[in-house]
Amino acid sequence: MKYSLVNGFRAEPFKGGTGTCLCCGSDTIAKCGNFKVHHWAHKSKEYCDPWWENEGEWHRKWKNYFPVESQEIIFKNVITNEKHIADIYINQTVIEIQSYPIKEDEARLREAFYNNMIWIIDGCKNEFDEINFGLSIGSPHTEDPYLRQFKWYGRSKIFAKWSKSTKPVYIDFGSDIVWQLLQFDIKSKKGLVKAIPKETFINWFGGKST
Repeated sequence: MKYSLVNGFRAEPFKGGTGTCLCCGSDTIAKCGNFKVHHWAHKSKEYCDPWWENEGEWHRKWKNYFPVESQEIIFKNVITNEKHIADIYINQTVIEIQSYPIKEDEARLREAFYNNMIWIIDGCKNEFDEINFGLSIGSPHTEDPYLRQFKWYGRSKIFAKWSKSTKPVYIDFGSDIVWQLLQFDIKSKKGLVKAIPKETFINWFGGKST
């Protein structure tokens, strides 16, 4: 986590710091090493958000495109008392930033829980996905210059997996373009994506890329 409660205020991790988890209220300790992104860790994860994942540089960079007050927002179901930490909540939209693999049933549960949300997916997690995607996209088949058809030749199942999402999916392959997944046929491995300049995309949702 990027934030914990310290003396009643949200605070980023600092060397030797201790705090309280914003979600579950348990004790947290600051992890400020030389190799991983500085973060807060629970002394015990037993009662906290099972959907939470460790953050790398890519995840934290995306989070930092948005105002600090929109980061790590707690959502609670008042009927079941179920609580989860949304990466970003801005302009009435939850933005879930996903770097690590996620099970399909969990993805659907998140979509149902947050309702109005989008996904941002790390397209560079597998070594050759960025290259294979670049080689597979073709010229636009309509008058819209931002649409691209593609046939996926890569071994990873990134498009097959995220084509089942019930919410908008945007994939970041590490360039200045974010690709919205519009269609993908699992059998033929053919699909349709839309290119959106990353700066434009971030500004749409109230963030700032620079």
